[in-house]
Amino acid sequence: MMHFFKSKKFIIMIVSAIMMTSLGITANAESLLDQTLTYDSNKSAFLNYDPENDTYELLTEDGDDISDYVYDETPDETQAAVTTPAVTTRYISPATTVPPYIGRLRAEILSERALLTKATTVKTTVKTTVKTTTKATTTTKKIYDGIDVSRHQGSINWKKVKSAGIDFVMIRAGYGMEYDQVDANFHTNIKNAQAAGLECGVYWYSYAVSTSEALKEAKVCYNTIKGYKLSYPVAFDIEDPTQTGLSVTTISNMTKVFCNYLEEQKYYVSVYSYASFLKDKMNSSVLSRYDIWVAHTGVSKPSYTGSYGMWQYSHTGKVNGISGNVDLNYGYKNYPSIIKSKKLNGYT
Repeated sequence: MMHFFKSKKFIIMIVSAIMMTSLGITANAESLLDQTLTYDSNKSAFLNYDPENDTYELLTEDGDDISDYVYDETPDETQAAVTTPAVTTRYISPATTVPPYIGRLRAEILSERALLTKATTVKTTVKTTVKTTTKATTTTKKIYDGIDVSRHQGSINWKKVKSAGIDFVMIRAGYGMEYDQVDANFHTNIKNAQAAGLECGVYWYSYAVSTSEALKEAKVCYNTIKGYKLSYPVAFDIEDPTQTGLSVTTISNMTKVFCNYLEEQKYYVSVYSYASFLKDKMNSSVLSRYDIWVAHTGVSKPSYTGSYGMWQYSHTGKVNGISGNVDLNYGYKNYPSIIKSKKLNGYT
Protein backbone atom coordinates (compact mmCIF):
# COMPACT_ATOMS: atom_id res chain seq x y z
CA MET A 1 0.00 0.00 0.00
CA MET A 2 1.25 3.47 -0.87
CA HIS A 3 4.38 2.27 -2.63
CA PHE A 4 5.19 5.78 -3.83
CA PHE A 5 5.94 6.95 -0.28
CA LYS A 6 9.57 7.38 0.68
CA SER A 7 10.88 5.50 3.73
CA LYS A 8 11.53 7.66 6.75
CA LYS A 9 13.39 6.97 9.95
CA PHE A 10 11.09 5.87 12.79
CA ILE A 11 11.88 7.89 15.91
CA ILE A 12 10.32 7.34 19.31
CA MET A 13 10.43 10.10 21.90
CA ILE A 14 11.49 9.04 25.37
CA VAL A 15 11.29 10.79 28.67
CA SER A 16 14.66 11.98 29.91
CA ALA A 17 13.91 12.93 33.51
CA ILE A 18 16.11 10.23 34.99
CA MET A 19 17.54 11.74 38.16
CA MET A 20 17.20 9.21 40.95
CA THR A 21 15.74 11.69 43.44
CA SER A 22 13.24 13.30 41.09
CA LEU A 23 11.77 9.96 40.04
CA GLY A 24 12.09 8.28 43.42
CA ILE A 25 13.61 5.21 41.78
CA THR A 26 13.61 2.16 44.03
CA ALA A 27 16.42 -0.33 44.59
CA ASN A 28 14.74 -2.62 42.09
CA ALA A 29 14.82 0.04 39.42
CA GLU A 30 18.41 0.95 40.25
CA SER A 31 19.42 -2.67 39.71
CA LEU A 32 18.20 -2.36 36.12
CA LEU A 33 21.00 0.09 35.34
CA ASP A 34 24.64 -0.63 34.63
CA GLN A 35 25.47 2.82 35.95
CA THR A 36 23.84 6.18 36.57
CA LEU A 37 23.52 8.38 33.51
CA THR A 38 26.04 11.23 33.59
CA TYR A 39 24.65 13.55 30.91
CA ASP A 40 22.42 16.53 31.73
CA SER A 41 19.15 14.88 32.76
CA ASN A 42 17.12 17.97 31.90
CA LYS A 43 17.76 17.49 28.20
CA SER A 44 15.55 15.45 25.91
CA ALA A 45 16.67 12.08 24.61
CA PHE A 46 15.54 10.01 21.66
CA LEU A 47 15.29 6.29 21.07
CA ASN A 48 16.52 6.34 17.48
CA TYR A 49 15.69 3.45 15.15
CA ASP A 50 18.48 2.34 12.81
CA PRO A 51 16.72 0.62 9.85
CA GLU A 52 19.97 -0.68 8.40
CA ASN A 53 20.74 -2.75 11.50
CA ASP A 54 17.13 -2.99 12.74
CA THR A 55 18.20 -1.85 16.21
CA TYR A 56 17.79 1.16 18.48
CA GLU A 57 20.30 3.59 19.94
CA LEU A 58 19.77 6.23 22.60
CA LEU A 59 20.76 9.77 21.61
CA THR A 60 20.66 13.06 23.50
CA GLU A 61 19.06 16.05 21.83
CA ASP A 62 22.62 17.07 20.85
CA GLY A 63 23.14 13.78 19.04
CA ASP A 64 25.43 12.18 21.64
CA ASP A 65 25.12 8.39 21.84
CA ILE A 66 24.41 7.40 25.45
CA SER A 67 23.35 3.82 24.76
CA ASP A 68 26.21 2.45 26.86
CA TYR A 69 24.78 4.10 29.97
CA VAL A 70 21.57 2.09 29.80
CA TYR A 71 21.12 -1.63 30.34
CA ASP A 72 20.84 -3.65 27.16
CA GLU A 73 19.82 -6.93 28.70
CA THR A 74 16.13 -7.76 28.71
CA PRO A 75 14.78 -7.13 32.24
CA ASP A 76 12.82 -9.86 33.92
CA GLU A 77 9.26 -9.52 32.61
CA THR A 78 7.71 -9.21 36.07
CA GLN A 79 10.32 -6.75 37.28
CA ALA A 80 9.91 -4.63 34.17
CA ALA A 81 6.19 -4.44 34.81
CA VAL A 82 6.30 -3.36 38.44
CA THR A 83 9.32 -1.04 38.71
CA THR A 84 9.81 2.48 37.44
CA PRO A 85 12.74 2.37 35.01
CA ALA A 86 15.20 5.25 34.99
CA VAL A 87 14.38 5.93 31.35
CA THR A 88 10.77 5.54 30.22
CA THR A 89 9.94 4.84 26.59
CA ARG A 90 6.97 6.80 25.25
CA TYR A 91 5.43 5.05 22.28
CA ILE A 92 3.56 7.12 19.73
CA SER A 93 0.31 8.54 21.13
CA PRO A 94 -1.37 7.34 23.21
CA ALA A 95 1.70 6.61 25.36
CA THR A 96 2.39 3.20 26.88
CA THR A 97 5.01 2.87 29.61
CA VAL A 98 7.59 0.14 28.94
CA PRO A 99 11.35 -0.17 29.56
CA PRO A 100 13.80 0.80 26.80
CA TYR A 101 15.50 -1.89 24.76
CA ILE A 102 18.74 -0.42 23.50
CA GLY A 103 20.32 -2.50 20.76
CA ARG A 104 17.28 -4.78 20.47
CA LEU A 105 15.48 -5.82 17.30
CA ARG A 106 12.19 -4.05 16.68
CA ALA A 107 10.26 -7.32 16.28
CA GLU A 108 11.45 -8.42 19.70
CA ILE A 109 10.30 -5.15 21.22
CA LEU A 110 6.85 -5.55 19.67
CA SER A 111 6.60 -9.08 21.03
CA GLU A 112 7.67 -8.18 24.57
CA ARG A 113 5.56 -5.04 24.58
CA ALA A 114 2.55 -7.19 23.75
CA LEU A 115 3.23 -9.32 26.83
CA LEU A 116 3.09 -6.23 29.03
CA THR A 117 0.03 -4.64 27.39
CA LYS A 118 -2.13 -7.60 26.44
CA ALA A 119 -5.66 -6.90 25.22
CA THR A 120 -7.16 -8.32 28.38
CA THR A 121 -7.76 -6.80 31.80
CA VAL A 122 -4.72 -7.31 34.03
CA LYS A 123 -5.40 -7.65 37.75
CA THR A 124 -3.36 -5.38 39.97
CA THR A 125 -0.98 -7.49 42.05
CA VAL A 126 2.55 -7.06 43.31
CA LYS A 127 3.99 -9.10 40.46
CA THR A 128 1.78 -8.33 37.48
CA THR A 129 0.82 -4.67 37.70
CA VAL A 130 1.13 -3.04 34.28
CA LYS A 131 1.80 0.69 34.37
CA THR A 132 -0.16 2.82 31.91
CA THR A 133 -0.87 6.50 31.46
CA THR A 134 -4.04 6.17 33.54
CA LYS A 135 -4.40 5.94 37.32
CA ALA A 136 -6.79 2.98 37.29
CA THR A 137 -5.84 -0.11 39.25
CA THR A 138 -6.63 -2.31 36.27
CA THR A 139 -6.00 -1.62 32.63
CA THR A 140 -7.19 -2.81 29.25
CA LYS A 141 -5.03 -2.41 26.19
CA LYS A 142 -5.79 0.84 24.38
CA ILE A 143 -3.53 0.45 21.38
CA TYR A 144 -3.73 -2.56 19.08
CA ASP A 145 -0.69 -3.38 16.95
CA GLY A 146 -1.43 -4.20 13.33
CA ILE A 147 0.01 -4.65 9.87
CA ASP A 148 -1.40 -4.47 6.36
CA VAL A 149 -0.31 -6.85 3.64
CA SER A 150 -0.81 -7.78 0.00
CA ARG A 151 0.80 -10.17 -2.45
CA HIS A 152 3.90 -7.96 -2.29
CA GLN A 153 4.77 -9.50 1.10
CA GLY A 154 4.96 -12.95 -0.50
CA SER A 155 4.47 -16.07 1.59
CA ILE A 156 3.80 -15.21 5.24
CA ASN A 157 4.26 -17.36 8.33
CA TRP A 158 1.19 -16.18 10.21
CA LYS A 159 1.94 -18.13 13.38
CA LYS A 160 5.22 -16.23 13.72
CA VAL A 161 3.42 -12.95 13.03
CA LYS A 162 0.98 -13.69 15.83
CA SER A 163 3.80 -14.67 18.18
CA ALA A 164 5.56 -11.38 17.38
CA GLY A 165 2.75 -9.52 19.15
CA ILE A 166 0.64 -8.44 16.19
CA ASP A 167 -3.06 -8.15 17.06
CA PHE A 168 -4.68 -7.48 13.69
CA VAL A 169 -4.04 -7.45 9.96
CA MET A 170 -5.66 -5.55 7.12
CA ILE A 171 -5.37 -7.73 4.01
CA ARG A 172 -5.68 -6.46 0.46
CA ALA A 173 -8.62 -8.25 -1.11
CA GLY A 174 -8.04 -6.75 -4.53
CA TYR A 175 -7.98 -3.64 -6.68
CA GLY A 176 -9.97 -2.07 -9.49
CA MET A 177 -13.35 -3.04 -10.89
CA GLU A 178 -12.72 -6.36 -12.65
CA TYR A 179 -13.45 -9.76 -11.15
CA ASP A 180 -9.97 -11.01 -12.09
CA GLN A 181 -8.32 -8.31 -9.96
CA VAL A 182 -8.52 -10.20 -6.69
CA ASP A 183 -5.17 -10.06 -4.87
CA ALA A 184 -3.25 -13.22 -5.76
CA ASN A 185 -2.58 -14.04 -2.09
CA PHE A 186 -5.84 -12.84 -0.56
CA HIS A 187 -7.57 -16.15 0.06
CA THR A 188 -4.40 -17.79 1.37
CA ASN A 189 -3.59 -14.83 3.59
CA ILE A 190 -6.98 -14.48 5.22
CA LYS A 191 -7.47 -18.19 5.84
CA ASN A 192 -4.04 -18.63 7.40
CA ALA A 193 -4.14 -15.37 9.36
CA GLN A 194 -7.47 -16.26 10.92
CA ALA A 195 -6.26 -19.78 11.65
CA ALA A 196 -3.32 -18.26 13.53
CA GLY A 197 -5.69 -16.25 15.71
CA LEU A 198 -5.27 -12.80 14.17
CA GLU A 199 -8.16 -10.36 13.87
CA CYS A 200 -8.67 -9.63 10.15
CA GLY A 201 -10.04 -6.84 8.02
CA VAL A 202 -9.61 -6.10 4.32
CA TYR A 203 -8.96 -3.18 2.01
CA TRP A 204 -9.75 -2.62 -1.64
CA TYR A 205 -7.38 -0.45 -3.68
CA SER A 206 -9.32 1.93 -5.90
CA TYR A 207 -8.51 3.12 -9.40
CA ALA A 208 -11.97 4.60 -9.91
CA VAL A 209 -12.36 8.07 -11.41
CA SER A 210 -16.17 8.22 -11.33
CA THR A 211 -19.03 7.11 -9.11
CA SER A 212 -20.04 4.41 -11.60
CA GLU A 213 -16.56 2.91 -11.45
CA ALA A 214 -16.51 3.14 -7.66
CA LEU A 215 -19.78 1.18 -7.55
CA LYS A 216 -18.28 -1.52 -9.78
CA GLU A 217 -15.32 -1.75 -7.41
CA ALA A 218 -17.65 -2.11 -4.43
CA LYS A 219 -19.52 -4.96 -6.09
CA VAL A 220 -16.33 -6.83 -6.99
CA CYS A 221 -15.05 -6.29 -3.46
CA TYR A 222 -18.24 -7.70 -1.96
CA ASN A 223 -18.14 -10.71 -4.26
CA THR A 224 -14.57 -11.39 -3.11
CA ILE A 225 -15.05 -11.10 0.66
CA LYS A 226 -18.61 -12.33 1.21
CA GLY A 227 -17.54 -15.81 2.28
CA TYR A 228 -15.48 -14.60 5.25
CA LYS A 229 -16.19 -13.27 8.72
CA LEU A 230 -14.17 -10.09 9.24
CA SER A 231 -13.56 -8.70 12.72
CA TYR A 232 -11.95 -5.50 11.35
CA PRO A 233 -13.35 -3.03 8.80
CA VAL A 234 -13.62 -3.22 5.03
CA ALA A 235 -11.56 -0.23 3.92
CA PHE A 236 -11.88 1.78 0.72
CA ASP A 237 -8.26 2.56 -0.20
CA ILE A 238 -8.35 5.77 -2.21
CA GLU A 239 -4.92 7.25 -2.92
CA ASP A 240 -4.03 6.45 -6.53
CA PRO A 241 -2.13 9.22 -8.39
CA THR A 242 -4.77 9.16 -11.14
CA GLN A 243 -7.31 10.38 -8.57
CA THR A 244 -5.42 13.43 -7.32
CA GLY A 245 -6.69 15.57 -10.19
CA LEU A 246 -10.33 14.85 -9.38
CA SER A 247 -12.45 17.41 -7.57
CA VAL A 248 -13.35 17.22 -3.89
CA THR A 249 -16.95 16.57 -4.87
CA THR A 250 -16.07 13.68 -7.19
CA ILE A 251 -13.71 12.06 -4.66
CA SER A 252 -16.27 12.44 -1.88
CA ASN A 253 -19.11 11.03 -3.97
CA MET A 254 -17.00 8.07 -5.11
CA THR A 255 -16.19 7.30 -1.49
CA LYS A 256 -19.84 7.49 -0.48
CA VAL A 257 -20.93 5.18 -3.31
CA PHE A 258 -18.37 2.51 -2.42
CA CYS A 259 -18.96 2.68 1.32
CA ASN A 260 -22.75 2.88 1.12
CA TYR A 261 -22.93 -0.20 -1.07
CA LEU A 262 -20.87 -2.23 1.41
CA GLU A 263 -22.93 -0.89 4.30
CA GLU A 264 -26.07 -2.06 2.51
CA GLN A 265 -24.51 -5.53 2.53
CA LYS A 266 -24.05 -5.16 6.32
CA TYR A 267 -20.34 -4.42 6.44
CA TYR A 268 -18.48 -2.05 8.73
CA VAL A 269 -16.58 0.24 6.38
CA SER A 270 -13.57 2.50 6.67
CA VAL A 271 -11.85 5.02 4.41
CA TYR A 272 -8.08 4.78 3.98
CA SER A 273 -5.82 7.48 2.59
CA TYR A 274 -2.82 9.58 3.50
CA ALA A 275 -3.34 12.60 5.73
CA SER A 276 -3.06 15.35 3.10
CA PHE A 277 -5.44 13.54 0.73
CA LEU A 278 -8.05 13.28 3.47
CA LYS A 279 -7.68 16.97 4.29
CA ASP A 280 -7.55 18.29 0.74
CA LYS A 281 -9.73 15.93 -1.33
CA MET A 282 -12.67 14.94 0.90
CA ASN A 283 -15.47 17.02 2.33
CA SER A 284 -16.71 16.92 5.90
CA SER A 285 -19.75 14.82 5.01
CA VAL A 286 -17.38 11.91 4.28
CA LEU A 287 -14.87 12.50 7.08
CA SER A 288 -17.58 12.71 9.73
CA ARG A 289 -19.69 9.88 8.33
CA TYR A 290 -17.21 7.01 7.97
CA ASP A 291 -14.48 5.45 10.04
CA ILE A 292 -11.06 6.81 9.00
CA TRP A 293 -7.78 4.93 8.60
CA VAL A 294 -5.09 7.57 8.14
CA ALA A 295 -1.58 7.09 6.74
CA HIS A 296 1.21 9.39 7.89
CA THR A 297 4.71 8.04 8.50
CA GLY A 298 7.80 9.47 10.17
CA VAL A 299 5.84 11.67 12.59
CA SER A 300 4.81 11.50 16.24
CA LYS A 301 1.16 11.83 15.24
CA PRO A 302 -0.72 12.33 11.96
CA SER A 303 -1.27 15.85 10.66
CA TYR A 304 -4.88 14.88 10.02
CA THR A 305 -6.84 16.48 12.86
CA GLY A 306 -10.14 14.63 12.49
CA SER A 307 -11.01 11.46 14.38
CA TYR A 308 -9.60 8.16 13.14
CA GLY A 309 -9.77 4.54 14.18
CA MET A 310 -6.46 3.36 12.74
CA TRP A 311 -3.14 4.99 11.93
CA GLN A 312 -0.58 3.60 9.51
CA TYR A 313 2.67 4.97 10.93
CA SER A 314 5.41 3.10 9.04
CA HIS A 315 6.08 1.56 5.63
CA THR A 316 9.38 -0.03 6.68
CA GLY A 317 8.39 -2.25 9.57
CA LYS A 318 10.03 -5.58 10.34
CA VAL A 319 7.89 -8.38 11.75
CA ASN A 320 8.94 -11.96 12.35
CA GLY A 321 7.30 -14.24 9.79
CA ILE A 322 7.44 -11.69 6.97
CA SER A 323 10.37 -11.23 4.60
CA GLY A 324 11.18 -7.60 3.87
CA ASN A 325 9.29 -4.50 4.91
CA VAL A 326 5.67 -4.36 6.00
CA ASP A 327 3.34 -1.47 6.86
CA LEU A 328 2.74 -0.99 10.59
CA ASN A 329 -0.48 0.32 12.10
CA TYR A 330 -2.04 1.27 15.40
CA GLY A 331 -5.70 0.53 16.07
CA TYR A 332 -7.60 2.61 18.63
CA LYS A 333 -10.98 0.85 18.69
CA ASN A 334 -12.06 -2.59 19.78
CA TYR A 335 -13.36 -3.38 16.31
CA PRO A 336 -14.12 -7.08 16.98
CA SER A 337 -16.46 -6.13 19.81
CA ILE A 338 -18.15 -3.38 17.79
CA ILE A 339 -18.58 -5.49 14.65
CA LYS A 340 -19.76 -8.66 16.37
CA SER A 341 -22.22 -6.84 18.62
CA LYS A 342 -23.82 -5.20 15.57
CA LYS A 343 -23.79 -8.48 13.63
CA LEU A 344 -21.82 -7.06 10.72
CA ASN A 345 -19.12 -8.43 8.40
CA GLY A 346 -20.61 -11.91 8.23
CA TYR A 347 -21.32 -12.31 11.95
CA THR A 348 -24.82 -13.33 12.98
